[in-house]
Amino acid sequence: MEHLRRYRFLWRFLRPIARPWLQRKFNYDAEVCTEEGPFLVLCNHNTDWDPLLLACAFPDYMSFVASEHIFRWGFAGKLIIALMAPIARLKGKTAGDTAMTMLRRLRRGVSVAMFAEGNRSFNGLTNEILPATGKLARSSGAKLVTYRLDGAYFTSPRWSGGLRRGKMTGRVVRVYPPEALKAMSAEEINAAIRRDLFVDAYAVQREVMVPFRGKNLAEHLETVLCRCPRCGAIGTLKSEGDMLRCACGFSVRYTEYGFLEGADAPFDNITDWDKAQTEQLIALADAAGDGTIFSDDGMDLKEVFPDTHTDAPIGSGSMTLYADRLECCGQVFPLAELGGFSLVRAQTVDLSCSGRFFEITSPQVRCTRKYMTVIDHLKRNL
Repeated sequence: MEHLRRYRFLWRFLRPIARPWLQRKFNYDAEVCTEEGPFLVLCNHNTDWDPLLLACAFPDYMSFVASEHIFRWGFAGKLIIALMAPIARLKGKTAGDTAMTMLRRLRRGVSVAMFAEGNRSFNGLTNEILPATGKLARSSGAKLVTYRLDGAYFTSPRWSGGLRRGKMTGRVVRVYPPEALKAMSAEEINAAIRRDLFVDAYAVQREVMVPFRGKNLAEHLETVLCRCPRCGAIGTLKSEGDMLRCACGFSVRYTEYGFLEGADAPFDNITDWDKAQTEQLIALADAAGDGTIFSDDGMDLKEVFPDTHTDAPIGSGSMTLYADRLECCGQVFPLAELGGFSLVRAQTVDLSCSGRFFEITSPQVRCTRKYMTVIDHLKRNL
């Protein structure tokens, strides 16, 4: 790894400056890890600020595993690369290259941090961790540190365009010595990581009831809640201020405590509503047969070249999902050949198909997550 001395110097110089600012901005209390590295750090993931929040807890430099799209951010991406030397991970691509880079850095004495879910939570529940995580931790020969962030989901809901100020904490959950990891199977390690990092944001909030104050609290909530409980239409829910409404007259209010209130609210929380909606979307897909499941206009498609961190536009048009394929902007992606389909942001999709990589974006605020929900279901049945 080139310029390691520079990265360590920058970390030790910038961290004391950034830490107090982040603590004030997020009302954030971070437990500092006193373990000596190198170690593999695994953390749950809920905000775009998580790498900086995690860095508050570790005095020495760590390499972060970061989504590949960051490397295509122009000046901001170049600045991140220059300051932190992240390890690129393209969602939808096999993680072999990423894992090898992680292992090489650990063996050079550099600690590595990764957000084990690979995706921020939409509904307040910690996502499943990446399946190969336990095997990677076991073969690294390094300590494993699990670190959990609490309060992050309500501070920066994945569906929201803004931050709210409430209360956040970061805690070391457990440190696993290499000898303990060697005595465990990969599946046992995965199970331990899930236990350490799992957060049910609403269960915690019911106990602590911390207000998370901000502007336009319901803004973009329709990117996760897409089906109106009253009329059953998909894509008709629209947010404004702290309200979510449908043209049929349905409305609910999102409060500063993160709960939903109003006579029309089918649930008082997003977790339960999202669970019911997932079941309804799957039933809709199963009933569609060979017909259209979903379709949205105004999508942009580009091809991504991860080796050079560049991309090229393909075109604009509609995106339509069928039981056996996804069609977008004139391109056909058979589900049987779809290696991955994941959301980088609420309006940005990364997918891989037949060894090629693509990015789909929506200039319009809409729920693209419904495609991911149903594609996961359809692929399980293939």
